[in-house]
Parts: sequence; C-alpha cells; structure tokens
Amino acid sequence: MAVCHLCNALRWAFGICLLFVSSLLQAQQVKAPSTEEIVAMVHQYCGGCHVAPSPALLPKHSWPMVIDSMVTLSKNRTGYDVIPAEAVKHIKALYYGSSPKELALLPYFDQPHPTLKFTGNKIDSGSAVPQILNVQAVDLGRKAKHSFLVCDGERHQVLLLETDGGKNPQWQETLLTDIDIPITTQVIDYNGNGLLDILIADLGEFPPNGILAGKIFLLEQQKDGTFVKKLLMHQLGRVTDIQALDLNGNGRLDLAVAVFGGGNVGEVFWMENLADGSHKKHPLLDLSGALNITPVDLNGNGRMDLVTLVAQEHEAVIAFINQGEGKFERFDIVAAGHPLFGATSMIVEDFNRNGRPDIIFTNGDAFDTQPDPKPYHGVQWLENLGDLKFAAHDIGRFYGAAKVAVGDINNDGHLDVVVSSWLNYWDDPKRQTLVWFENDGKQQFRPRPISSSPRGLVPLELIDITGNGQLDIVTGSFRMDILKEFLGGDEGKKQMDLEGMKTDKRPSSARLLMFAADAINDNSQ
Repeated sequence: MAVCHLCNALRWAFGICLLFVSSLLQAQQVKAPSTEEIVAMVHQYCGGCHVAPSPALLPKHSWPMVIDSMVTLSKNRTGYDVIPAEAVKHIKALYYGSSPKELALLPYFDQPHPTLKFTGNKIDSGSAVPQILNVQAVDLGRKAKHSFLVCDGERHQVLLLETDGGKNPQWQETLLTDIDIPITTQVIDYNGNGLLDILIADLGEFPPNGILAGKIFLLEQQKDGTFVKKLLMHQLGRVTDIQALDLNGNGRLDLAVAVFGGGNVGEVFWMENLADGSHKKHPLLDLSGALNITPVDLNGNGRMDLVTLVAQEHEAVIAFINQGEGKFERFDIVAAGHPLFGATSMIVEDFNRNGRPDIIFTNGDAFDTQPDPKPYHGVQWLENLGDLKFAAHDIGRFYGAAKVAVGDINNDGHLDVVVSSWLNYWDDPKRQTLVWFENDGKQQFRPRPISSSPRGLVPLELIDITGNGQLDIVTGSFRMDILKEFLGGDEGKKQMDLEGMKTDKRPSSARLLMFAADAINDNSQ
C-alpha cells in the first residue's frame, strides 16, 4: 500500500515537473517585440487619435502616468480597451527608455529695456481665486474715455470697467449681467436699432465633463443705457467664442460659433440668419478644442473667411475659406505635429505691415496630463505670403504662454509682442508672468521682462491709459495654480470643491491690473 502511495506521489511530482518545463519552453518561444515592432504599436494605437508624440517631449518619470491616462481616456471615449495591456507595457518601456531624465530649462528674461519701464498697479482690491477670462476694450458710447468688458468666471459676471485715464487713473466697475462662465464678448448693433448690444459666449461648465452647458446670450441695450439679457442658443458644448457678421452677403447678421466642448463634444459652425428671423445651422468642423473663431479675409478676395485655433489632441490652425453664397471650404494652415503642444490663443494682425493679415498664436497649456511648464511653450507667427501660403516663424519660447497682444511698445515704428503666462515655475522669482518681445524691425525679437507677479495673468489689452504716449497693459489674473487645489474627481468626472473654495482663508489675490509704461530718463537710471 505504501508503495502505491509512493508511486502516485512520484507520478504527481513528475506531472508538475512536465508542466513547469512545458511552460518554460513556451515562454522561451514567445519572442519579445523589436523596437521597430513597438514603434509600429505606437503608431497603430496612439496614432489613431493624434500624431504619435516624441519621447523627448516629457521627462521619463512622466511617461508611464501619461500613457495610463491616455489608455483610460480612450476607454472612456469608446467603452472598450483600445490598447491591449501587453502593448501598453511595451509602449511604456519604449517611451521611458527613450526620453530625457528632465526637460531643459528655458533661460531667464533678465535684460529690461534700457529706456522703458512698466509699473504694475491693482485696479481693484482683489479676490480669493481670481478667474478673469477676458478683458476687452470696447466703445459702448458712454462718457468714460476708456471702457472694457470684463468676463469674471469667479463671480459669474460680465462687468463694465471704466476710467477717464490720466497719470493716476480712477476705475469703476459696473455689473451688467450674471453669466455662468463668460469667456468672450462682442459689441455690435445686433438688432439694427442704432444701439450697441453685447454678445456673450458662456463656457457653461468648469471643469469639462461633457455636459451640454454652453450658451450664447445677447445683452440688448435699451434707450436708457441699461441692458436686457436674452438667451440666443443653449445646450451646446463649452462655447469659447462667437462673432456676428454677414457671412453670405445678404445684409443680415449671421453667427459664427466656436465650441471647445471636451472629450467627444466640440464643433465650429455658423448660424444663417433667415428672412423670417429664424436661424439655420451650417457645420464647419466636427472636432473638440476650438479656442476661437476669427473673421478675416485671408486671400484678399473681399469675402470674409473664418480662422480657428484648435487645441486638445489636434493642435492646429484651421481656416474656412469663404466660397460665396454661404459656402465654406476647410483649409488646414498648420499643425503643431504633436498633442502636447498646448495651444492657448490666437490673433490676426498685419504683423509685417505688407497689407496681408498674418496669424500670431501662443501655446502654453499643460493642465490635461503632465502639468509642468514646457520649454516648447511660447509664441509664434504665420506670415501670410498670399495665395493661402504661409511661412511659420518663431517669436520666442515662454513658459505657460496664455494670451498675446501686438503693439508698438517702445514707439520705434515696429510692432512688438506682449505675452502673458498662466503656468510657470512660480516659486522661482526670476520667472516672469508678463513679458514683451521687442521687434528689431526685421521680425527678430528680444525678450524683455515686465513683471514676475502676480501669478497667472491671462487677458491683455494694450492702450494708452495714462496719456503719456506709451501703450499701457490692462490685464487680469486667472489663478489656475489655486484652482487646481480644489479640483477633484477621476478622469471621467471632474468637479470643483466649491465649499472648500468658500471656506478657504488665504489672502486675496490681485484680480485686475494695469501695467503703466513710462520712459526712463537719465535721472532715474
């Protein structure tokens, strides 16, 4: 009997040994993929949504987390695992092994202009978590010499900021209306009664969760100077811009709309104003990430085209060329070449003063995946060569570049560039929140520091407030560094801790500011 038990035990042990050897042989037969095969995986799985990024764009410690977030994002969008776990493992190894330990640091801007200085002054008393999304110089026919529309996301308000200027300007803010998250405005006589009205784009929600909360409002000006709010459109994705203009040449104002959205939600379209007062929607672009919609005659044929800067994974400047009779043709002007570019803002200006409109745009967004400032953030311009041909030129690298404005800062006859930052190494006092790039007249630029505080400036207007013949800078703060502290939830459902924000005891931060420009005389040097 004992012999039988021993035989059974030997058979069991021998069977286990055979299974182990068989598994070992099978494992040895599974050949690890080559580098070329892993690169093919990257293009197959990552390239399905965007251009496959270079490993050099992030430090190696960041790639595993970023790749995991992309895996989660693709699953949330499609409902299934787009990238197999085995492929994820190899892609992580490739990016980790091929990326730098740290990204290079940008140099400091430490050479102020020898004959020009800026002095920062608060316009108001500040607020807890400033969220000034836009400051726009306007003319509403009021008595004040200078008027600005302010979009305040913290207070959920659109306000009128006014001053008569002078060496020590006095400012007054007047509430115009309550809006969830106002982001852009346009002043125009929308209803043709001779009074200037205000169109407002309402982002609707922050952070983005795919809710159709975007809206478009009209503030109709009354004869007594007050405004009546009307809802024009709702149940949109997050609306970022709106422009009223006649797009089909019939004498009626149509609406061009940019919807950033988020996730699978986002679009660019125009609403045709029909004879009976109703509107007909015409799609232009079915992508998320549109930051603006800017009317401009790009090809000089007398018809107004539309241009948008698209962020998210697309990172491109896209035009819609007016073919006449309300027909538009998409024309891709330029793409960044990778999804981490972080597009933030765009303006149109005849930058080299040759009679053709050029495009100036910034990139400085890094709040989606890896939030560190990037050395490839900055500002650049697209020179309009005519016949819808463009040449790309660098202006300068600048961490967290948020907004751009163009003007002759030093009165030398050349257009300079002012750029604000909302993402930077804020604990380093040598890093700037506001800079200008001096144009030597040949479109070569030297960075000049303006201010290292307060943190997180975004909107910009250049206008001579003090009356000394120099362009001053009116700006507002958007403290994303504070907002991030109250942002919670997972990838599928982000939310703000509103109660925590209300009970937060930190000192108030600068909200609206003016940086006054003044010449440096020999006695002050």
